[in-house]
Amino acid sequence: MLRSITIVAVMALLGGLSACAPMQPEREYVQRDDLKVDPEVRQFLAVNELLQARIDQPGGGTLLQVQFSVEAYEDADLEWAVTWFDPSGMVVPSVGQGYHSAHLLRGQTRFFTAIAPHERVTSYQLHLREDR
Repeated sequence: MLRSITIVAVMALLGGLSACAPMQPEREYVQRDDLKVDPEVRQFLAVNELLQARIDQPGGGTLLQVQFSVEAYEDADLEWAVTWFDPSGMVVPSVGQGYHSAHLLRGQTRFFTAIAPHERVTSYQLHLREDR
């Protein structure tokens, strides 16, 4: 009798604890563009993605590599950066994360390459803005 009461008490306690356990919030996934260009910059340049591929690493595994070209319709000072994302859409931080400066002359096409900081990166977003 005592054993059955103990079992019932333990089950009730476990049931109460599971009811209080925090629930994982649902994530709302938002469709994002791979390219984020400030409107002021978009007026005087054209951006094209040239390459998105995985490159093999010496110790095994692969890293995402992206390459893009920027063609200027007029002289421009701009900054560019890449934000990297894992399969669940979370940002993967990288060393030296931030904007890189570039100067373009009218009629010039420049090529830029970026390599993901970690193997778990599956997507990216390219940011272009005027040099500040």
